[in-house]
Amino acid sequence: MLEEINHINSSENIDFNKLRITIGNNLRWIILIFFLTNVSAILYVRYTKDLYESYSEIKLDVKEDASALGIREFTPDKNLNLISGEIETIQSKLFLNKVIDSLDLNISYFSIGQLLNYELYKSAPFIVKVKVWSPLIYNTPIFVEANPNNQFELQIGEGGTKVIGTFNKPMFVEGCVFTLTAKPESKFQNSINYSFIFHSREVLLDYLTQNLVVEPHNFNAKTIKVSFKDNNPLKARDLVNGIDSLYLQYSNEQKNLANKQKIDWLSNELMQIEMKMGAYEDYFENFTLKNKTSDLSEDIKKTITQINRVDSQRFELSKKLNDINLVIDNVGTDKFFLNPAQRNSFPSFVNTSIDKLQNLYLEKDKMRLSYNENTFAFKQKDKEIEAIQTVVRSELTGLKQDWLRKALELNNAKSTLERVFLNMPDKNTQFNKNERFYKLYEEFYLTLMQHKSGFEIAQAGSTPDFKLLSTATLPVNPISPNKPIIYGIGFVAGLVIIIFLVGILYLLNNKINNAFEVERYTSIPLLGIIPKLSILNGTSLYILQHPTSMVSEAIRSLRTNLDFFSVNSPKKVIAISSTVSGEGKSFIAMNLGGVMALSKKKVVLLDLDMRKAKPHSPVMQDDLSKGISTILIRKNTWQECLLKTPLDNFHVIPSGPQPPNPSELLLNGEFTSMLDDLKTHYDFILLDTPPVGLVTDGIMAMKRADISIYVFRANYSKKDFLFNLQRILKVNKFSNVTTLLNALPSTPESYYGAGYYEENSKTPWLKSIFKRA
Repeated sequence: MLEEINHINSSENIDFNKLRITIGNNLRWIILIFFLTNVSAILYVRYTKDLYESYSEIKLDVKEDASALGIREFTPDKNLNLISGEIETIQSKLFLNKVIDSLDLNISYFSIGQLLNYELYKSAPFIVKVKVWSPLIYNTPIFVEANPNNQFELQIGEGGTKVIGTFNKPMFVEGCVFTLTAKPESKFQNSINYSFIFHSREVLLDYLTQNLVVEPHNFNAKTIKVSFKDNNPLKARDLVNGIDSLYLQYSNEQKNLANKQKIDWLSNELMQIEMKMGAYEDYFENFTLKNKTSDLSEDIKKTITQINRVDSQRFELSKKLNDINLVIDNVGTDKFFLNPAQRNSFPSFVNTSIDKLQNLYLEKDKMRLSYNENTFAFKQKDKEIEAIQTVVRSELTGLKQDWLRKALELNNAKSTLERVFLNMPDKNTQFNKNERFYKLYEEFYLTLMQHKSGFEIAQAGSTPDFKLLSTATLPVNPISPNKPIIYGIGFVAGLVIIIFLVGILYLLNNKINNAFEVERYTSIPLLGIIPKLSILNGTSLYILQHPTSMVSEAIRSLRTNLDFFSVNSPKKVIAISSTVSGEGKSFIAMNLGGVMALSKKKVVLLDLDMRKAKPHSPVMQDDLSKGISTILIRKNTWQECLLKTPLDNFHVIPSGPQPPNPSELLLNGEFTSMLDDLKTHYDFILLDTPPVGLVTDGIMAMKRADISIYVFRANYSKKDFLFNLQRILKVNKFSNVTTLLNALPSTPESYYGAGYYEENSKTPWLKSIFKRA
């Protein structure tokens, strides 16, 4: 049967009346859920720190030597590899450690709130300067409270000991020596609690790793985006700028690392050579002062004369080499100029090329007056200059090689003379030997100086390949929490949960909700509808307490509708039944009898539910040992068990003590005899039967009745009770059965008449809203 009902429910459309009742019955939960979801969203926004994001953009401008020479690159993922490598460099622990060392991140200052702590980045009223660090105090909040007389109180941790200190004076705490300095431009506020934390390097690395995001921005343009998230917008911006500056410096240092190492080595070698040359110079000075001369004999004079001649030639050649080196170095500069003395040293073909180069430089200087350096003509002139520069360098280099060979020949000649000179006295020999070494060191020194100057020029002239396209700006609006979205989520979540809840309750609601369902699923006529009680006073005779209420009017309508059911006997026996207890059949029976009695009819109500005593009764029963059960066993007469009610024409016969066999008592002839006897004294006999869905006593009573009223209670009785009634009618072949829907919640359309105002005049406005819903 239940499967049949579910099949009917699944095949029908949405029952909006059932939906309205479901919403009305659970309106408190619906409002509570909607309230809680929206309040949760508000509390989340209120007690979640704002998160700001600052970002910058860096261009990776890498030189492509192969492309400059006209060679095509065949590496399709070159940009990807470059960008990925630089991103890994920025996110590496090595670089982040440099960031920590370059930025002041070791100490953080906070204002302590009830639920949230806010970092006072560059706005704390004091500064902590540490002289000695101790790992014992890392990552532990240290609370600061200002005291009079330029003193303060420190507390290490939540429950730590308190220490008194003085501003601007060092103090020793847990192996750490630091000084607190109060800022003159800001003061401690009494309403704010302050603290600071010494961060360990591991915590700082974790902080940078979690909040730093480096990602590609444009692969074709070779740009990357560096962003940092923090609850303080100023700190986020400063960190991005600091990372950018350090990265550009770091990349430039890596680029010039080779030149720097060479310069350092050359500087060390030059220092050692200077020390050796200084020792030789001291020796020459002492030798001259001691011997008063440097010519010990005529042979020595001749040898010295020859050596001097060779040295003169070497000097002139060295001078020419210096000049040609200077000319070669200046060929590629705009300051290139050749004086007449230098021209005399060079052959004519070299001078011709140099004249062409100087003329081109003059033309270029003239073009600067009329053209921009980015114009084609200007660039073409640069190419011409580069071409003639190549020619000049080649010619000068060839000339230099000839002079170097000649210098080598002179050196060999000098070596021969010096070998002759070795046969001279030891002093002279030692003198010449030292002089030779001195000059060798001198030449080597000059060579190293030239190389060092070249590397220094290369280092000074190098520019960073990476460019900062946009610096980090101060974020104004937080990226999290997104208040409109969170409020929307709270609102939508409330609606979704409510719709889901209402849908589940709607699908689980297998109860009778309105009269339409009673008429739809049964072929039995509906006798009437009793509204739901809004006032309960503990008595079952409701019509006397509230004669003008909607319930009383409905019971009167029920009495009137009973007149349309014709029976053979003018005396009517009316059975009032239901499927289970709690559906209100006893209340209907009692008040229907009262309404009939008010219409000048003699009415008696028989309580046939001998299995369960009634908790409320309109009359007091002095003797509980008498009732229907004792009448049916002929222990008492019905006159002895009769109880009077506040209405003169309305009497009640209680159920009496509980018998072991209620069904057998109703089957014997004594029950029929009692009904026949009561018909001679009363106009209406009302039978308050036991629930027919639980016991068979009610079926037996219904067989003795002229009319049976089957009571369903709205929002209480299940729909399968309707099919249970159909089965009872089919099995027992009842034809005089009607239905009644009890406790139906009132709708706004039913709020007309005096009863509406009487019942709701004292109802609180909030309660009335729920009842109307």
